[in-house]
Amino acid sequence: MTNLYDLAALMLAAGFSIAFSLFWLRRLSRLHRQQIDRLLALQAQLQEDPIGTLQRHQQTLFQVGLHSLDWRGSWYGAPIAASLGPKIPTTVPSDAPPTRRQGQRLKQQVLSQCFQYDDISLDLRIGLKGLHGERLLFAMQAAQVLFAMLQGALAARQLALLAAVNQRAQVSVFLQHDMRNLAQWVELVADDFATAENDELLMLRARRLRSNAAFAAKRAQRMTQALLNPVGRRSALAPWTEIDLAAQILQAGQMHQVEIDLAGAATLQWDAAALATVLDNVLGNVSVLSRQRLLTARCQVTLVEQGSAVWVHFDTPHLPLEIPLEKLFEPWASSGALNQGLGLYQARQQAKKAGADLDAQRLGDGIRMTLCVACKKS
Repeated sequence: MTNLYDLAALMLAAGFSIAFSLFWLRRLSRLHRQQIDRLLALQAQLQEDPIGTLQRHQQTLFQVGLHSLDWRGSWYGAPIAASLGPKIPTTVPSDAPPTRRQGQRLKQQVLSQCFQYDDISLDLRIGLKGLHGERLLFAMQAAQVLFAMLQGALAARQLALLAAVNQRAQVSVFLQHDMRNLAQWVELVADDFATAENDELLMLRARRLRSNAAFAAKRAQRMTQALLNPVGRRSALAPWTEIDLAAQILQAGQMHQVEIDLAGAATLQWDAAALATVLDNVLGNVSVLSRQRLLTARCQVTLVEQGSAVWVHFDTPHLPLEIPLEKLFEPWASSGALNQGLGLYQARQQAKKAGADLDAQRLGDGIRMTLCVACKKS
C-alpha cells in the first residue's frame, strides 16, 4: 500500500513538473516571439538606411541577445568600419596556433556574413560570447534573422536602383538633376533682374545673361532629347570633342554665379555632355548651399596634368556639406534644404560611363571633389 502511495506521489510530482515546464516554455516562447517581432519591425528602416538603423536600434539588438556587432567594407565607394558593444575577437588569444577545440569554440562565439553588390561590400560579424543554453540558441536564431533582413534590405535597394536607371526611370533619376540645375539658373537670372537697382546694373546683368544663354540652350536641348528618347540618352559611342577645361569651368561658374579661383590649364578630348553634368551638379550645389548659408559662392579649381590623365580639383573648404562623406554619392542624397538631392551619384555615373571618375575627400570644414579624366590630350 505504501508503494502505491509513493508511486502516486511520484506521478503527481512528475505531472506538476511537466506542467510547470510547459508553462515556462510557453512563456519563454512568447517572450522570444515578441522580441523577434520587434526585430522584424526594423525591416522598412533597414531598407532605407541599413547602417544607421543598426546604430539607432542597438537596444533592440541587445534584447534579442546580439550584444556585439561590427562591420567593415565599402559603401558606394567610401570605406566604412564601426562596432557596437564589446569588441569581437578576431583570433584566439594565444601566441600558439589555435587547437581544434579552440577553433570550434571561436566559431560558436562569432557569426559572420558577407554582403556583396555592385556598389556595396559589407562584412558583418556578430559576437555571442557569454551566452549559453537557450539564450545562445535564441541569439543564433536572431542573428540569422538579422542576416536575412539585411540581405533583403540591400537587395531591395539594388533592385530599386536597377529599376530607377532602366528606360523611363532614367528620366527620374538622371534628368531631374538637369532640370533642377536649369531651374536654379532661371531663379538666379530672375533674382538678378529683380534686385537690379539701376539701369547700369540691369545692363550689366543682361550682358551676363546673353553670355550664358547659349550654354543654357544646349542644356535645354539635351533635356528635350532625353525626354523624347530616355533609352538612348547616354550612348557609349557618343563622340568626344576637344574641350578647353579652363574655359568650360569659368563659363559654368559664371552661369551658376560661383566665383572661380582657377589654377592651371588643360585641353583634352572628352565627352562634353558628361563634363557639363559634372560641372552643373558640383558648381550648382556650391551655388545653392552657399546662398542658403548666406556665404559667398566660391570654389577653388585646380587643373593638373599627369601623363595621360587630367585631374580637376574642386575645393570648397569653407562650405560644410552637413552630410556624412560616405553618403555623398548615394542616390537621392540631400544636404540642408536641398531635399531634391545633390545629383552627385548621377554626375559620378556619367563620368564613369565616359571613362573618368569622380570622388571626394574631406578638406577643412568642407570637401574636395576630384574629377579624374584618363584620355589622350588633343
